Amino acid sequence: MARAKKRQARDGRAGSPKYHLRLFVAGDEPNSAIARQSLDKICSTYLNHNCQVEIVDVLEDFQPALDERVLVTPALVIIEPPPKVVIFGNLTDTEKVLSALKVAM
Repeated sequence: MARAKKRQARDGRAGSPKYHLRLFVAGDEPNSAIARQSLDKICSTYLNHNCQVEIVDVLEDFQPALDERVLVTPALVIIEPPPKVVIFGNLTDTEKVLSALKVAM
């Protein structure tokens, strides 16, 4: 089985990224593609690239989704900062995502 693709971006500070995010997608389906783009924009615009993002394609490896109890894609799991939160959908509601991340617009 394929492993989750990991992308990591940091703002240059020592230590680990402040945000640890896992995005579950279903291949290149339209909503999954939109979710990827939306998350990239949020990370660059609001999180200053201070995040670790894992992209899990459930068509390649569904076990991580089962482990997280994610049955619908796209789904964003916010692992850090706590508490763990899951957001379903294409992430175009930036305000909702930032609220879950505890980031002011």
